[in-house]
Amino acid sequence: MKKGVIFICLILLIFVSLINLNILLYSNNSSALTGAGITASVALTIAMTGNTIYIDSPLNQTYNFGIGDDYTLEINVSSDFNASLWYYSLWDRKHNIKLNDTIAFSPNITFNAVRWSNELIVHAINGSGDLINQSVGFYVNVSNSAPYFGAINSTIHVCENSALSYYFNVTDVDEQVLQLELNPASNYLIPPIDPFYIDTMFTSSSVKTSFIELFSGVISADDATNGIYGWKVYDKKVEVTDQEYSDTVYTNITAIEINDVPAMSTIGVQTVYTHGENSLFYKQVQVSDEEDGNQNSTEIDFNISFWGSSKLFGITEDGVMIFNPDENQTGVYTITVCANDTGIDNPYAGIGVCGQDGGVITTCQNFSLTVTDDNRAPTITSYAPTSLTLNASGQETLNFNLTKYDPDGTIPDTYWYVDGVFVEYDSGSLTDSFNYAFACGVSGTKTIEAEVTDGLSNDSVQWTVAVSLVECPVAGGGGSGGGGGGGGGGIFCSEKWVCSIWGTCQSASKSLEGGLLSGEDYREVILECSSAKLSEANCGVQSRFCFDNKFCNTTYLKPLEFQSCHYTEKPSCSDGIKNCHDYSCELLVDCGGPCSSCPSCSDKIQNQNEEGVDCGGPCPWKCEIEQPLLKRMQSLYVYLLLLLLIILIILVIIRIRRIFAYKRRLKDSKNNTFK
Repeated sequence: MKKGVIFICLILLIFVSLINLNILLYSNNSSALTGAGITASVALTIAMTGNTIYIDSPLNQTYNFGIGDDYTLEINVSSDFNASLWYYSLWDRKHNIKLNDTIAFSPNITFNAVRWSNELIVHAINGSGDLINQSVGFYVNVSNSAPYFGAINSTIHVCENSALSYYFNVTDVDEQVLQLELNPASNYLIPPIDPFYIDTMFTSSSVKTSFIELFSGVISADDATNGIYGWKVYDKKVEVTDQEYSDTVYTNITAIEINDVPAMSTIGVQTVYTHGENSLFYKQVQVSDEEDGNQNSTEIDFNISFWGSSKLFGITEDGVMIFNPDENQTGVYTITVCANDTGIDNPYAGIGVCGQDGGVITTCQNFSLTVTDDNRAPTITSYAPTSLTLNASGQETLNFNLTKYDPDGTIPDTYWYVDGVFVEYDSGSLTDSFNYAFACGVSGTKTIEAEVTDGLSNDSVQWTVAVSLVECPVAGGGGSGGGGGGGGGGIFCSEKWVCSIWGTCQSASKSLEGGLLSGEDYREVILECSSAKLSEANCGVQSRFCFDNKFCNTTYLKPLEFQSCHYTEKPSCSDGIKNCHDYSCELLVDCGGPCSSCPSCSDKIQNQNEEGVDCGGPCPWKCEIEQPLLKRMQSLYVYLLLLLLIILIILVIIRIRRIFAYKRRLKDSKNNTFK
């Protein structure tokens, strides 16, 4: 009896739970339904001759949406005929892009428009199979939102003797022209001079996400060393504004000193007699090293070795070789001289990104030494072109080669000259070649000369070339050219201007009186101030220095180096003026640059009318909607109730199986009793 009562109670509990769950779900759905809105619109009727389509929504008007909203509108259409098929096309008229083409639909539905100018074209086929069209233009307006940067590395590395080129991006969903600034992350009494720039010619018109280049010229040793340390850190902040909102990112650029390879001057083939004049071999090896000086410093170590023979002489600590041979030492000797530097004392821990560890670097050079009783001169046995008078046009590549011989067994060196200027050195072979092209813009009579030598005696051949003029091409930033061994010629050069920070605004009238501003420039500044509604007392001028990082020697794209500005005697971060002071320029009024960072959607502060921390308001993303406590408790109750129902169902099934099992055992027991 007790078991039956328990079973009935379980069934009632399941029934009551199902009723509660149904009420809860119905309540939630009702809330959702009561929160839904229906947008009514005034019908726009466009009459057509014959069959007519009426577009009641959207209308030829402006629709306002919030930042981050879906631009969802209704297509409400009708017609004075029975349409067998409806479809529509949507055009983004700002970018002149067809977004949707012939999308079939059944009136009436919703669709997603695009920001700014839209054109909706509705098509329908009537009973006669004719295609009827109607269109409407409308505008989607959204409030201005803040631009924001993409990810940027917290540390950016650049190695000595190389140039930085680092790209990251900025997004502005409003597709405005943005202003970019690169400033020190900290305020300095006098900021350090650094070689880093940002692409100040950057614009993002009609582009939502654009790349920014953080770049430099070639990093020098001074750029990459800080006292006794083999690196220098530049803390930077990159700021962007659309003139209403802004964003800021921080990074540090670490310039890394590398151990430069010691440069050894050409020793060349050498010849010395066993007696008489030129019987003393004396040679000091010339070495230059960025970190350790030259051959006369104590930081360079030398060593010498001989190929296939015993050591004839040594080398001093300052690179001097001295040898006075005798008649028993005639022959041709191949010698290797090496110079070792000392490496960097305190290299950067991550110097491996530069392909080295900062340790000792060795430079070696082979040369030939001929010891002879009676030196015989080397000879050029053949050469090409065989004609010593040539004609060529600018940028045409000329090919020269020669074969040489030395009766003493020496392999002579070859030196190539263009108009008497040394261009190329060849060593270690009895055949040599040289390719050269004169630059565009070069014309007239030129000479190419090859000289072979054993160190004492020489032979040479010279070609005379009549070069006809080829004009240099000019593209964008102009053109320049040059010639050299292996080729030359005109090349395109694209200007890349970089500028210093604008200077502090100076009084225009005082600049004129002091001779810093010409009369013509003064009148131009006054005109600009008048346009900006600045009085003569507040009219100022500021300047900066700009140079072309590509050194194109043209000024087609050169930015302005002076402009008008709002003059105040003591500019500061609280004067209510967007100005420059303390070696930097404000991004917006009294923020950014030398002042504290402007409010942004990435500063982890709820400011600039944001609905939450860095979300809502002018930020291009919405805040996550937090459910009320009651609603969260209701959701938890639903899950617990479902879990209880599952447990109860399992218990019922177990109970039913036990009842059936009991009845089966009882039946079997009765059957056994009758038997």
